[in-house]
Amino acid sequence: MANFNTVAGCVLASALFAMVVGKVSNAVVHPQKLDKPALAVVDEAPTTQTASAAPVELPPIGPKLAGANVEAGKALFMKQCFTCHTTDKGGANKVGPNLWDIVGRKKASHAGFGYSSAMSAKGGDWSYEDIDHLVFKPTAYVRGTKMAFVGLAKEQERADVIAYLRTMAETPKPLP
Repeated sequence: MANFNTVAGCVLASALFAMVVGKVSNAVVHPQKLDKPALAVVDEAPTTQTASAAPVELPPIGPKLAGANVEAGKALFMKQCFTCHTTDKGGANKVGPNLWDIVGRKKASHAGFGYSSAMSAKGGDWSYEDIDHLVFKPTAYVRGTKMAFVGLAKEQERADVIAYLRTMAETPKPLP
């Protein structure tokens, strides 16, 4: 009977210890819920089609760029974009291409990066408006893109990031 009491006491003490550790850890750690998902989860298979359904009409970004905050754009870039992109001259590609001197550069042209066929077929040069549409919602701007970023809905945030990207060049392009 003594062995049974010893085993039962150990089991109860272990259960009590686990309960106390659980309560203490819940009191110490406070997980933060995100306002929106960090990565988009899509129910459909990726496609290489370049035709897009009715594009979203965004107001011209030019007026917002004039008063954009480069430092706020840099902070947002470091928080949202830096995981996949670099901005330094001659910088390495990551999951996404290096964005040095992106304004005015040909789309899908950074050496050494494997662009999706949808991005390669987009054509043209990166204008402020094109960057705005891509940053707003990449999958709507380029159907079939490999970019898994949800996008930035707030116009001022997009303007700030674009203003920061504009400065990442030896000679920044003139504002629209």
